[in-house]
Amino acid sequence: MTTDNKHLIEKIKKLEKENASLKQKQIEITEAKELYLKIFEEFPALIWRARLDKLCDYFNKTWLEFTGRSMEQEFGNGWTESLHPNDFDACLNTYVKCFDKREAFVMVYRMKNRFGEYRWIRDYGSPFYDLDNSFLGYIGSCYDITDIKENEIKLQELNSNKNKFFSIIGHDLKGPFNAIIGFSELLVEFVKEKDFEKVGEIAEVMLQSSRRAMSLLSNLIKWSQTQSGTIEYNPEHFNLLKMVNEVVQLLEGVASQKSITINNLVDPKSTTFADKEMIQTVIRNLISNALKYTHAGGKVEVSSSFSNEFLTVKISDNGVGIPAEKVNNLFNIAERHSTPGTQNEKGTGLGLLLCKEFIEKHSGKLEVASEVGFGSTFSFTLPIGENQDKIISPLEPQHTSAKDEI
Repeated sequence: MTTDNKHLIEKIKKLEKENASLKQKQIEITEAKELYLKIFEEFPALIWRARLDKLCDYFNKTWLEFTGRSMEQEFGNGWTESLHPNDFDACLNTYVKCFDKREAFVMVYRMKNRFGEYRWIRDYGSPFYDLDNSFLGYIGSCYDITDIKENEIKLQELNSNKNKFFSIIGHDLKGPFNAIIGFSELLVEFVKEKDFEKVGEIAEVMLQSSRRAMSLLSNLIKWSQTQSGTIEYNPEHFNLLKMVNEVVQLLEGVASQKSITINNLVDPKSTTFADKEMIQTVIRNLISNALKYTHAGGKVEVSSSFSNEFLTVKISDNGVGIPAEKVNNLFNIAERHSTPGTQNEKGTGLGLLLCKEFIEKHSGKLEVASEVGFGSTFSFTLPIGENQDKIISPLEPQHTSAKDEI
């Protein structure tokens, strides 16, 4: 064997050894990648992977269990079918923009889970590379942050409500007190000068301002308690007809001043299992609103009906009505804009917010139907209760008005 042949054989052996080493390294790399995928499978985060074409080719077990879909369904862009329609464009734009620039990204969107519920997801996407530093695509990890997101939204709402709360205190509550103080000073002057002709008129204005201030202050206290969770909830069985009569008596003076008739058409069998003080507040606020936005000589009606396990209460008026564009914002403190009444009565809109809070506390709904120029109807539902034997015996039906209520 010649020297050249020996040299060639040694070179071939060396190459074979190097090739075997490379094959072993490739096997180790492949095994490592498979191991990583196995780790990803059981990882608590939702893991996805995308190749150079931006299309996803892998989702871990956690992801598939979360969405309730198969790998084939999620493959490519299939996973976007679970995205919330309102989040689709922003999500796609962030993904494409960062992918082209090879930049890591964080995006938040809503995605439907296996129960059909949209959950808030925080998605961390990062470019990943091969051993030779060649770009292979993106890999991402997602986390359900619904609880965090809802707390953030709630905190924002609470902060907004706090600002509105202080605005009401600083502006709306100051008005009636300024009126009381101003007219009190006039009253003192008239008494000193023994000019009693306008004393009665001034006293009436002071009385109305005092009532408004007390009503507003009462609503403020109750509403603040609902926001802080300190208000007590004490449900009991009671008869609604009797309660409505009590509220009508309380508002007799306001109704008489505008010659408005209040008809109590509540079914004498209308009983409910609810917090009596809360429901009285709801009825008082709704009837007060009806009186406020009804012209002199108008009519307000309170009625009730039964449906399954709920009692529905309706308070209707033939007043000015509410424009359709304002109906949706009636129960939103951030959009609180109170409209003066038919005799320029002032308000804050806080009463309706309180009514909504109290009715929802009873797992009920507060709704409004209105037509401009024809009046409004506010309706709410209350639980009837299971123990009917504990219900207070109803009173005889009464149809009352501002002129004949005792």
